[in-house]
Amino acid sequence: MNDQLQIVVRPHDDQPTNQVLAVGALLALQWAAPYARTTIGSDGQFVTEPEIDAVGGLLRLDSERTERLRASGREVAHDDGSEIHLIEDQKGSWNVPARIDSWWATGVAIAATSFTATTPTGIAIAETLAISNRSEQRAIELLEHSQTWALQEVDELLRVTAERNPRLLANLLLSLSAKVETLTDTHALLRARYQADIEIIGEHL
Repeated sequence: MNDQLQIVVRPHDDQPTNQVLAVGALLALQWAAPYARTTIGSDGQFVTEPEIDAVGGLLRLDSERTERLRASGREVAHDDGSEIHLIEDQKGSWNVPARIDSWWATGVAIAATSFTATTPTGIAIAETLAISNRSEQRAIELLEHSQTWALQEVDELLRVTAERNPRLLANLLLSLSAKVETLTDTHALLRARYQADIEIIGEHL
């Protein structure tokens, strides 16, 4: 039996700007609900369309994943080693030759040397991806906005699930409780072993 909640992020359209926003939303929701399975698509148990505040979720990309996306973005843009200069039109489309999905669009945006944005979402994406120091105030604000949006979506998910499928929610809570208990037991075991090792070292000293 699958007791995992499912969240589907549905981009507003197929344009790359909204595809990248969907990635930001997915990353924010994964932070807010690590117990749920979050994907990008069009249909599912709980479907949400991202708001511009979700863009801060892009700051949750770690360095390894960022580099992989950067490499794939260069391939999608048919880059031959020259710089990529993205230009967005008023529909959220970019000057890239191929139709790209959410992750590839994010890779292209990361790989771009410049991003001339036109739409509010495009401007927000360009600003977010230009941040190099995630401890700076603006980065913190963007993360907080994305967290607030994600937590509101998760609250709605839990409310809807409680109404439509309370057994699923009960099973999920039971499963999470069991995991917490297992982690607590594991922590206690490791702590006991650590303490025993300290005592042995102390005897030899």
